[in-house]
Amino acid sequence: MGRRLLIPLILCALAFGMMQVNNRLLTVENKPVTGSNLVQVIQKVDPSVVYVEAQDYEGNRIWSGSGVIISEDGLVLTAAHVVDGAEKFKIVLSDGREFWSENAWHKSEISDVGFIQLDTDEKLIVSSLGKSSILKRGEDIFVIGCPFGYKFRFNVTKGIVSGLERDCDGFFGEKFILQVDAQTWPGNSGGPVYNMHGQIIGILVGGYGSADGISLCIPVDIISGVLDIYIAEQIMIGVN
Repeated sequence: MGRRLLIPLILCALAFGMMQVNNRLLTVENKPVTGSNLVQVIQKVDPSVVYVEAQDYEGNRIWSGSGVIISEDGLVLTAAHVVDGAEKFKIVLSDGREFWSENAWHKSEISDVGFIQLDTDEKLIVSSLGKSSILKRGEDIFVIGCPFGYKFRFNVTKGIVSGLERDCDGFFGEKFILQVDAQTWPGNSGGPVYNMHGQIIGILVGGYGSADGISLCIPVDIISGVLDIYIAEQIMIGVN
């Protein structure tokens, strides 16, 4: 969607009481991971990346994707097209733990961003949100996801930021797409794209046609705005 429509929606969300839920998202901070070694950074963020299996009412798998936990109470960030049309979800962590949820949210008319709230009392490991507005072409990035289903779970690829604010009108309605050259495949959708500090700078939503090395992402600054709207709606539901 266009910037003129997105900004008023975000402002409305903030007006509905974002300050009341800061405690929930204390873990979503702009703090770099200690150490510059890529292996160490991957090991730090890996526990927060998840395999997402979308199911029908009877528990049959209909497709799969990727996601990342951004709140200790189990809020999973993914792509809207991963959750759209599914009734329930099996979420698998890198250590093999499984969680279930029937609580998913998305507004595809805003952006290809979705959330799944896990049903758990556990305190989960999260990845923090960075900033996409400060990205430069040529910066190193890496991607973690589950291409082609669980068999190739938690696959890592590395690349660079190839393009900023790509105008891919018609591609999920996005006009501010982030382009990276890390190799991705079906099933990577919803998976996190990280900078070298281990901060999320976007989520994968697909590739461009049949071209290799053109992976398209929703930048994290857009994701943050949609997150504000999601939280504001949860506040309203709680009040009512």
